Amino acid sequence: MKGYARILVPAVLGLAFAVSFAAAQPAEGVPRTILQLSVLKDIINEASGDLALQNEIFLSGVNRNRLPEEYVNGFFEPKFILDRLREYGIEDCRIIDLPGEDGQAWDAESGELWIVKPTLRKIADLKEIAASLCEGSATMDVTAELVYVGPGNQDKYYAGRDVKGKIVLVNGSPVWAKRMAIDKYGAVGIVAYDSSHPEFDPDEVGWNSLSWGNPSAAPAIGFMVSTRQGTTLRDQLERGTVLEVRAKAVTRMVPFKEQMVEARIAGSEYPDEELVFSAHVSEGWAKQGANDNVSGCVAILETARTLHRLVADKKIPPLKRSVRFLFVPEISGTRAYLNMFPDTAARFFANINEDMVGEGLIKNQSLFELVQTPWSMPSYINDVLAEIYTWVGTTQRNNEGAEAYLPIWGAAGSREPFYYVLDPYSGASDHVIFMSDAHVPAVMLCVWPDQWYHSNGDTPDKSDATQLKRAVFISAASAVFLAGAGPAEADILISEVGGRSLDRLGRAKIKAERMIREAAAERLFESYKAADNYAAASLNRELETLESVRFFLKGDKALEARLEAGKAMLAGTGGSLAAGIEAFYAERCREKGIAPQKIVPTADEIRLAAIVPAPTKLMKPVFDERALEIKRSEIKDMPPYNLGRSESEVRNFVDGKRSILAIRNAVAAEEGPVALKDVESFFLGLEKMGFVTLEKK
Repeated sequence: MKGYARILVPAVLGLAFAVSFAAAQPAEGVPRTILQLSVLKDIINEASGDLALQNEIFLSGVNRNRLPEEYVNGFFEPKFILDRLREYGIEDCRIIDLPGEDGQAWDAESGELWIVKPTLRKIADLKEIAASLCEGSATMDVTAELVYVGPGNQDKYYAGRDVKGKIVLVNGSPVWAKRMAIDKYGAVGIVAYDSSHPEFDPDEVGWNSLSWGNPSAAPAIGFMVSTRQGTTLRDQLERGTVLEVRAKAVTRMVPFKEQMVEARIAGSEYPDEELVFSAHVSEGWAKQGANDNVSGCVAILETARTLHRLVADKKIPPLKRSVRFLFVPEISGTRAYLNMFPDTAARFFANINEDMVGEGLIKNQSLFELVQTPWSMPSYINDVLAEIYTWVGTTQRNNEGAEAYLPIWGAAGSREPFYYVLDPYSGASDHVIFMSDAHVPAVMLCVWPDQWYHSNGDTPDKSDATQLKRAVFISAASAVFLAGAGPAEADILISEVGGRSLDRLGRAKIKAERMIREAAAERLFESYKAADNYAAASLNRELETLESVRFFLKGDKALEARLEAGKAMLAGTGGSLAAGIEAFYAERCREKGIAPQKIVPTADEIRLAAIVPAPTKLMKPVFDERALEIKRSEIKDMPPYNLGRSESEVRNFVDGKRSILAIRNAVAAEEGPVALKDVESFFLGLEKMGFVTLEKK
């Protein structure tokens, strides 16, 4: 049981440290964190959630049908953001025209949906609710019977129903229904109800499309209605009422130029090291949303103003490193920017991506998420943001109506506590592109769940000046610490990251033992092998996380010695963890009357431990996922594999040092069982496409 005793020591030390830390609080009772209290106060006093909310209202006060000339002459949002940056005194800023995928955009001029029999009643109008007309709808004017087909995405929903020449009512996504109703069975139009949270707001109308992920050119017209409207129509049809509807729209394809905004606050000492903030200004220019994602744009806009003003007023010294702000079309804009400016991308040392940060938490029944980096990119940035989140959560408590320690409240905002969660990695925004394409550690700030997600209800009345102020505070505080870090901050980072790493290893012990405890007798050895791998991968992750702090040491020998001592402590704890897991497995075997087995590598494991995928120039310095898909489609004899959602993470672990076995083991620890054969086949395919070479050790 020595392993258990040894692994408990860091936990006890951590508890003692926490007690002494609490005892050393400032006299006024405000908890300490990684920045000085005076700096925190200056950031709180400068950052404005109300200014951010005003900008959000200017940009997204209403969902509107975009004017055709915007597609040609430039969009409203980039011009507005650029004007604000200049007003705030940030001179290094510009609009960048990005290469569009095909230089054409869908634009609607009008769209109306009417019931014409048995009565005359308008159901939807593009001018009233911009989300009503599905993107990709053709210019049409058709009157036809309405037929309900359920979700409409499988053949069984059309059995016994003749929908040719008719308009179908769909309880689900019009994209998937189009493939069946329009392309296969000859319907001419779709009316769909498919919003994100109808149980929360039955009157929200979801933004949707007939063309997303659907290459079919069959002309069709589609309308979105609320769940309340859709179920009313469905009930009428199921009671035998014959409904005839008229759907009409005028649309066209227009030439357009994709646009983004870039701004930069130059560093004074290391200007070529850049912290980059990102927020998407669009995800298709037809769709608009206040929280998604004008809120992210106005939050980093206000962060830029706050940092500039704090430096100009000499509240903080000039930042040592540069801070860049990117307002991009989601995913496509980030990828285009990185490909256009690879030299700039090479300067980025970390990314903070803000996607949906402004909605009131209580109103929206949500939490403010910190989405952390995946295991393939362990980084200090998780712990820096987690510490600031935690500090805000602690200081913003309202106890029986009393004020918070240091109120971070908007002038016209709520007084609610700060409800937050520190989440593991998940995708679906621009932080993914920074990591997968440019190998930059990235986190995401996000209010989730979003009850009005991708619907006409995503308007500024759901936002809260207090929540926006806190988002700006967290962003600005992170920038002041990271972009301003010198030896003192590096010393703090070694302690902060090392302490949190010990905590994570403690939790890894709990999970590994649970894996063994819950295993059936016949699966006990396999579970022990998985638990042992999980513990080993967890240790590697923490060693690499602490090693990432070296970026800030700048050759300081004393700090390097501190860092190595911290890594040695982690390694010792990891050894104790492995020994403890082995002892726990042996104990379980005795309880079940099973002889314990030693972990011995299989023949395939030995073979693949000697093969290292090395990235080619197609993989680095900036990875192009579109090029991967094109090449994949060109090769007919690709080795079959099934990695599911783990595929991108398997690719992300490629560094020219890890073997195929090491990559599989790391991904299995992070995401669950992954077949070694599937990982090998994936790399054989990458080799065929020229993205890696498979080198023997």
